[in-house]
Amino acid sequence: MAGCVEPYDPALTLTANVLIVDGSPTDLPERQTIRLARSRVLSGRSATTPVEGAKVEIVVNGSQVVLLVENRTTKGLYEAPEGFRGQVGNTYQLRLQLADGQRYESTAEPMPAVPAIGRVYDRFDAAGIANAEKTRFTPANLIYIDTQDPAGERNYYRWNYTLWELQSWCATCERGFYNLSFNPVTNQFSGACQTNVALPAANLYDYTCASPCWEILRGLTINIQADNVSNGKLIAGRLVVAVPYTQPAPALVEIRQQALTPGAYQYYRLFEQQTQNSGGLADTPPSPIVGNIRNVANEREPVVGYFSGSGVSTMRYRLTRQNASGRPTGLFEYLNNRQPTPEPTGPFRPPLAVCVASENRTPVQPEGWR
Repeated sequence: MAGCVEPYDPALTLTANVLIVDGSPTDLPERQTIRLARSRVLSGRSATTPVEGAKVEIVVNGSQVVLLVENRTTKGLYEAPEGFRGQVGNTYQLRLQLADGQRYESTAEPMPAVPAIGRVYDRFDAAGIANAEKTRFTPANLIYIDTQDPAGERNYYRWNYTLWELQSWCATCERGFYNLSFNPVTNQFSGACQTNVALPAANLYDYTCASPCWEILRGLTINIQADNVSNGKLIAGRLVVAVPYTQPAPALVEIRQQALTPGAYQYYRLFEQQTQNSGGLADTPPSPIVGNIRNVANEREPVVGYFSGSGVSTMRYRLTRQNASGRPTGLFEYLNNRQPTPEPTGPFRPPLAVCVASENRTPVQPEGWR
């Protein structure tokens, strides 16, 4: 159940053409977003593309309609108005209309409350992360939480995280060199790779950051639990994330404890069984993982995703790594599966690279970083 920082692509080869809906409103003071994508199988290979130009609405309590606006820079990302947030006890329904006129809607479900996270702590394990064959192990800090489950009610949980790591390498150029430019209007530097055909086609040069930069890594492994056994008891030592020992520098982790509706729990449980099973001969063959979103004109069309409001409790934890031992793997090496290759030094070369803000990187110091 550990969520390590291995990327997971939900573009499953379940059918030749599947709409993927990702996102649900929370009660946190954060921007509420919905992602739309389509997974297609072409020549036996799956490809996921963002869905643009859709009309996306959230219906609150069956009457209030909140229109989401497509992000200008991130395709397929739709954002609710600033200040909109969910409220425990309200019901939420998603309505979509794609550019081709196809309409989709979810069932309306209430937003359940969630107890607060009680404690976050970690321990170091020299073999904390194993590969699929369990032949190679990566040292990691295992991060656990304790939380008190409320008595006398059914509760369903999902845990996730966001990890911030200091990044030293901010640009990679393939068959080219990195060049800086300065804009006097904005008083800012920008950088770009310029192709050089004199270099080998597979040549890579990596460039160090000009300023502090943080890599953003998010948990994508499904980590859920129902309180069948723990009803009214302390849920102790729940493993939320195994953070690989990539560098001795501290890191920052935000743990998210999310309340699920019964329907959402069953959906994620099925998803977990079909995507995180052992792959043995006794396993049930994968089938379309259909949630509570349907095509209004064609209910037989499979749609991947489950829309339901969620109460969320968060806690930020500074991972000091003072209990770690041995040699770290290196953050760049872990993410890219290779050593960095700096450009050879020359007159005024190489330049430092700009830390460009994106979904996976930020030049802004995260709140709680020390």
